[in-house]
Amino acid sequence: MPQAFRYILFIFWLTDCSLAGGESPIPERQEIPAYRLDRDYRPEITAVRLDEPPKIDGHLDEDVWKTAPMAGPLLQYQPSSYARMDQETFFRVAYDENYLYIAIWCWDTEPDRIVARYMRRDDELWNDDSVNINLDTFNDQRNSYTFLVNPNGTRHDAISTNNANYNYRWDGVWKAKTQITDYGWQVEVALPLTTLSFDPASSQWGLNLGRRIKRSDQRGIWSSPRNAIRGYYMSEAGKLNGLSGLKQGLGLELNPYILGKQSEDKSRGTDDFEFEWGGDFRYRITPKMSASLSYNTDFAAAETDARQVNLTRFSLFFPEKRRFFLEDTGVFNFGGLGGRFRRRTGTRASPVILPYFSRRIGLSNEGQVAPLIGAAKLSGRVGNYNIGIIDAVVEANGDLDSQNAFVGRVTREILDQSTIGALVTHGDPNSDYDNLLLGTDFQYLTNKFLDNYRLVVNAFAVATESDHPDFQDGLAPVFGSSIVLPADEFDIEVALMHVDDDFNPAMGFAPRTGVRRYYTRWAYKPFIESKDWLRQAYYSYEGEYITDLSNQLQSSKHLITPFHFLFESGDEVFLEIENSADVPGSDFRIYNVAGDENDVFIPVGDYSWTRGIIGFQTSSRRKLQFQHDYSFGDFYDGTRRENTSELTYLPSKYFGAEMSYSNQDVELPAGDFNIKLASLTALINFTPDFTWSNVVQYDNVSDSLGVNSRLIWEYRPGARIFLVLNQSYLDERTGFVRKQMDTTLKLSSIFRF
Repeated sequence: MPQAFRYILFIFWLTDCSLAGGESPIPERQEIPAYRLDRDYRPEITAVRLDEPPKIDGHLDEDVWKTAPMAGPLLQYQPSSYARMDQETFFRVAYDENYLYIAIWCWDTEPDRIVARYMRRDDELWNDDSVNINLDTFNDQRNSYTFLVNPNGTRHDAISTNNANYNYRWDGVWKAKTQITDYGWQVEVALPLTTLSFDPASSQWGLNLGRRIKRSDQRGIWSSPRNAIRGYYMSEAGKLNGLSGLKQGLGLELNPYILGKQSEDKSRGTDDFEFEWGGDFRYRITPKMSASLSYNTDFAAAETDARQVNLTRFSLFFPEKRRFFLEDTGVFNFGGLGGRFRRRTGTRASPVILPYFSRRIGLSNEGQVAPLIGAAKLSGRVGNYNIGIIDAVVEANGDLDSQNAFVGRVTREILDQSTIGALVTHGDPNSDYDNLLLGTDFQYLTNKFLDNYRLVVNAFAVATESDHPDFQDGLAPVFGSSIVLPADEFDIEVALMHVDDDFNPAMGFAPRTGVRRYYTRWAYKPFIESKDWLRQAYYSYEGEYITDLSNQLQSSKHLITPFHFLFESGDEVFLEIENSADVPGSDFRIYNVAGDENDVFIPVGDYSWTRGIIGFQTSSRRKLQFQHDYSFGDFYDGTRRENTSELTYLPSKYFGAEMSYSNQDVELPAGDFNIKLASLTALINFTPDFTWSNVVQYDNVSDSLGVNSRLIWEYRPGARIFLVLNQSYLDERTGFVRKQMDTTLKLSSIFRF
């Protein structure tokens, strides 16, 4: 293109006269203004009020998308802070009394290299090219709604509280359409105001907008493009101005459902059909406070748990997956005890304790569903106070009568981003005994520690009281604190905790009591600019030391990462060295096979061992991805070798498959055993709103195979049809024989007024 013509196009863009819609050339790149590099600068944009709504189709050819004020470009925050992105991104905002509209131009000089493989709602869109919109609708610089979209028009949404708790299980009702053009891709979003809680009298919201370019693993953001910042940190957001006359409606929301379930259990000789109905009713009492009632609460559409095999003497942790409890989970987070995010695996480590764990409500200790007759919920804000209350009635189950479970949580906002709060739980859904938990916590959070760093300090105290005959010595306390300093090139975390012998949170998670825990983690993670082939190195030390209340060692672990390299290709390789110690006070069973009398026990003793873990994984931007970990070394008074492989194939946005296999060989004086875990996930996406997922899992400990198949169609925003099939098979040496099958058809819809 001649330089003179480029210059003319650039002048048109500066005066907002052109560069909209699919036929627009890529704008000339500008110098980054000096004020955008200021640490305290917060950009602003003014929204335009519409008389006629735009057609949400991804074609940005309406007049409003040619004349409304344009914001951008986005700047890198990873891998380099305040640097220009390889590709430009701009956006415009409009609204009417019922919707907020956002148009985003993701220009790309190589549109054939755009990565877009996911098409299931709430999938891992950060592994694709994507944009994210973050809205602070009360302009309090603490809380946000997040909306992500990839080039396929796939949606992912979340809510965040206090710039820390990112809850991706929240589902809003909204629209997004995209188009891939010769100049990149573009997004058109319509957010119903009935989906959002906001102050109608306010003309200004907080706003930040980000983009991820997957092939180069670049991440850009509109406001505060620093490495340690995330889009949902609303204390660093820009401002959306010009809002007026917004309507929330009556604040009523109805979400009824009906379902039919056919169940067959060959071991019991039963074959039943059930018809059920129920639903949720929600009323927005004030713009910041909502009350909800749920009748015959159903969890038929919840995802199945991933199988785990326990080689410790403590309980395993299975995360909550039921949306009823996950929607307000941020309100109930306590003491920073949610479990640390593990960088290598992309998952959260099991928490040490949780004073409140919603999975205790409606699920038995064996993981079986105990239906909820009903539940009431109050959540929101009053002034500087955040409030969450749940009262649920669990249906009679087995030998237990109907039980009541109550949870109350309140936090008060103090200082800039800090809180102080209290927690109470009452009841025991899994027994007839009474149980009470009381707790208080304090969180200090700032993004200006030493003028440049994010610092989180937590302190908490909890106590339980129970009339259970094993826990009748009065209040049993737990207290602790933690300090977390996540920075651009390093992470530091230090934590300590004291747990009383009689601590018994009936609606919590506490696998170890009567202990003191000391924990630290130090990580150095520089981005490497001197090597074209190496993007980032990661070196870390993680140490945990646990004693009893007499300060005698119970267990310890030291994990050193001599190297973990992330290459420019996106591939990774790592080495870890782990030294562990355990001092069991009694024999415990480490391995048991159903129907087998040859259980393997670890006897009382003082054990110490060292293991190595080496592995690699290919880039998540590839269609074919492979990950393999190999661990080897001692284990108690024997040896243990483990191979874990995971293969992911994403040939198109319409189909994806993942296979994983784990094989552990354990040799101990008490006996040798082998553990195999295998799973296969197959996903078919007909459209972004119509998906079919299938999960098959097998382990040789239970010698059983489980099948979970879910067909989900969101035929209009907020209205869904679920068809769920669950089957279990036992290996009877002559082949797998089906023992149980459940088939559920569920229809639900959201109506807002």
